This record gives sequence, structure tokens and C-alpha cells, in this order.
Amino acid sequence: MYPEVLLPKQAYPILKNEDIIDNSLVRETKTDVYQFLAKQGYEPDDILPLIVAPQPSLREVYELSTFLYGYYDERHAGIRADDNSFHVDWNNGMIKLNPEDIDFSQDKAYLLFLSAIKLNHQEIDFNGEIHILSFTHKPTRVNYWHFELLILDSTGNRIPRDKSNAHTKYLAKSILEYIIAEAVIFKSSVIPFKRSDFQ
Repeated sequence: MYPEVLLPKQAYPILKNEDIIDNSLVRETKTDVYQFLAKQGYEPDDILPLIVAPQPSLREVYELSTFLYGYYDERHAGIRADDNSFHVDWNNGMIKLNPEDIDFSQDKAYLLFLSAIKLNHQEIDFNGEIHILSFTHKPTRVNYWHFELLILDSTGNRIPRDKSNAHTKYLAKSILEYIIAEAVIFKSSVIPFKRSDFQ
């Protein structure tokens, strides 16, 4: 049965960044990235393809899916509802889905832990131009704990994923290198998100 703990409830709020600033977002990966991070002399470039699809899909960074670690944990990595219509953005006016009505599959996946505070309104200088890396809560009908990374220009406008010029691609690479170098943490440092109003 689909894990009920992943499903939104009408009483759930949209979480603000400040609500989870001491916690961790996780990115699902097909390969255990920590085996590379533990080695001496690794370069962020070495593991970029393990975090996003092979180039030129680096632009995935502009809408990179992550999950809030806590109620969502290792048991849930790789779970996908088979019906794509369930992956639409959720709002608290939607009728709650029943876990037994959701067909799903689960692929082998690993978690890469990212410090929320290191992703929150971080200024990144790219070729002399400031960009802002941040995140926002984007719950879906089948996963309340879904968050999305944002990349904003210096005026606060979101940079869209579908730009196809080289500048956008290399900015995405620079952002991802920052994430790997500065935001990745080991599980031993993670504080799982738990709050009484979700019990």
C-alpha cells in the first residue's frame, strides 16, 4: 500500500523556509554519491551526472526536486505513483487520496542530504553577476514533503528551466557545484523534521 505518511492532509500548511531551516532536504540519486564524497581528491564535476540527468539536462537544476527529510525517509526513496495526474501541485482544497487507491512502483534509490540553511537565499556570483539559490515547498497530491530548488536573477525573477543558451547551462553547472561543495552533509549531522502538529 502507498505510504500514507507521504500524503497531504487538508490541515497541513505550506511550509515556509524558516520552518525547516535547521533540517535537511534530500535528493534521490540512482547511485550512492557518498562513496565518492568519502574519497580524497574528488571533484564536484565527478558526481554531477549522478545528481542530475546527463548533460544537457543540467537545466534540471532550475526545478530540482528534493524532499524534506523526517517523515519522508529512506523507506520512501524511489517511490513513484504510476498515475502522472497524481503528481500535480497540491492545495488544501483537494480531496485526500486513499493510499489503497494509488498504484505505485519503487526503484532502488539513495538519499543525498542537503543542509536547508545552505540552500536558503544563497548568493552565487557567476561571471560577475549575482544569482540567488533558494527553495520552496511544492507539495504534490502524492507527496506533501516535496520541495523545489529555485534560481533567481539579481532582481528576484526566477530563471526558467527551458532557456537553451550556453550561459544558462553553465550557470546550472556552477549552482550544482556550489550545492555539492557547500550544502551536502552526512546523515550523522541531519536533524529530521518532526513537529507535533503533524502527529
